[in-house]
Amino acid sequence: MCSQISNGSKQNKPDPPAFLPFIIETMRANVLQHIVVWLMGGMMILGCVGCQKQEEVPAIPAEYRDWTITNDIALDYPIPGHEDNCRVIYINPTGEQVQPTEHQGRVVYDYPEGTIIVKEVYEGLEEPEEGEEPMSLTVMIKAPQHPQSRAGWLWIVTSSASGQQQIIERDFCVDCHANANESHPYADKNVSNEFRDYVYFPPR
Repeated sequence: MCSQISNGSKQNKPDPPAFLPFIIETMRANVLQHIVVWLMGGMMILGCVGCQKQEEVPAIPAEYRDWTITNDIALDYPIPGHEDNCRVIYINPTGEQVQPTEHQGRVVYDYPEGTIIVKEVYEGLEEPEEGEEPMSLTVMIKAPQHPQSRAGWLWIVTSSASGQQQIIERDFCVDCHANANESHPYADKNVSNEFRDYVYFPPR
């Protein structure tokens, strides 16, 4: 008897409404559409992140040779980073405004933001002849807020042949110039152990 009732119930079960498959298919289509929109939105966000504007290398003023030369001796001796090449160093008027202070009995330099120091590098240790152009420029720009600055400075190398400039983010430049902040074996040797803010030849 129970089996007969059960069979009868199955036979009398109503068919689903004719519009139900249409509703299900519509819902599936809407879900897929939203997924596609989300994926496209995510790809656009990632694309924007990858296409962020790169920081431009600051231009070196063409008139830098009108600035003050800081080295009062000929830099015609080998030195790490510049090897057997003569150097001439210029500093802009902003950098000349640096005012050394005294902290715990030690002279301290802190160059103002916007200081630019240009070092001309000539091929060979002979002093450059009149009209001779340097083979490269190495430049320090005091820009502590710049994302690529190291120890408050941008370290830039410019090729005279190609005109291309590059910000150096490796440790070599800043590590070498850290020696300027204490007594060292170069030039005046900083015998007074001044903190020179990574500059070997402060303006005098």
